[in-house]
Amino acid sequence: MKGKKKMVLLNPGPVNTSDRVRNALLRGDMCHREDDFSKIQRNVRDMLTDTFARNDIHTAVIFTGSGTAAMEAAISSSLGEGKTMLVVNNGVYGERISKIASIYGFNKRELVCDWRKPPDMDEVEAALEAHPEVEVVALVHHETSTGLINPVKEIGERCKRYGRIFLVDSISGLGGEEIDLVRDNVDICMGSANKCIQGLPGLSFVIVRREQMERMRNLPVRSMYLNIPNQWENQEKGGTPFTPSIPIFYALEAALEELREEGVNNRIARYKKASSILREGFRRLGLTLLLPEEFLSNTITALHLPDGVSYQDLHDNSKKEGFVIYAGQARLKEDIFRVANMGELAPHELTNFLKSLEKTLGEVGCRP
Repeated sequence: MKGKKKMVLLNPGPVNTSDRVRNALLRGDMCHREDDFSKIQRNVRDMLTDTFARNDIHTAVIFTGSGTAAMEAAISSSLGEGKTMLVVNNGVYGERISKIASIYGFNKRELVCDWRKPPDMDEVEAALEAHPEVEVVALVHHETSTGLINPVKEIGERCKRYGRIFLVDSISGLGGEEIDLVRDNVDICMGSANKCIQGLPGLSFVIVRREQMERMRNLPVRSMYLNIPNQWENQEKGGTPFTPSIPIFYALEAALEELREEGVNNRIARYKKASSILREGFRRLGLTLLLPEEFLSNTITALHLPDGVSYQDLHDNSKKEGFVIYAGQARLKEDIFRVANMGELAPHELTNFLKSLEKTLGEVGCRP
């Protein structure tokens, strides 16, 4: 609505988007069985692999659904019959991978780690040595529950050394954190439109090494909708097995074009600068970070709630000022709040938020 004040989203997706992305929704109605849609789908798939991987080595599959749809598709489609998945779990999304594997009745081993630091590489290697039955190793790149970055490159090296398939959830990493799917030996990578790519919610995707796609085509089909080979075979022919969210394809195409024009490295640098502005302000306000800064992502900062301050009061007062912050999850729900800086955010919006936060802290009884 014209004249309506912008709500600045400081939550880890969905994010604030550009006029170009939002206006892409006005492209008009389209049938998903027409060549017009096939061209858009092909363009989006090609941009995904060309931006984040290599077209000659990887291929992309797009799902209408949230990032968890891509996660479930990757898990359910990747494990061989009777094989075992090793889940490196140090946060809410590591727990989600483990839960999905259990729902499908898969054999799994879990390396449960401290939520406040990356996994110990000696423990990862010991697990791979001790359990040759492990076929797939699953890791979350960016644990948004805490803002922790996990060592994709180092674990990828171990997976290659021990001949294991490496599955990475980079739903909140791609476009905002450094990752090289070729260098880091990532076989299967999940992503989402509405985080660092700065598209709209409703589409997720999986980038797969072509050799792994051929392997998965010979595995049992465990889901009708979330089977990667079935979706891929249809998309390779320009089709789709089910009705996709066409307007969100328009927005994702525009968002990927923007990302490529800006450059992935430049976007990462922009996010890193934004997080530095915020973290400097948090220190000035006397707030305490949950994690050491060397472990933190470029886009999420988890902070301890000040004594006597509830998240709900902090959230509600911030929202009145035009800023949406985010709660902690699971075991951290009562202890922290989170501030994200992914999306189309200008530096003045971040500094205005810090001024607002100082005011809000005063209103809820906490003086910097």
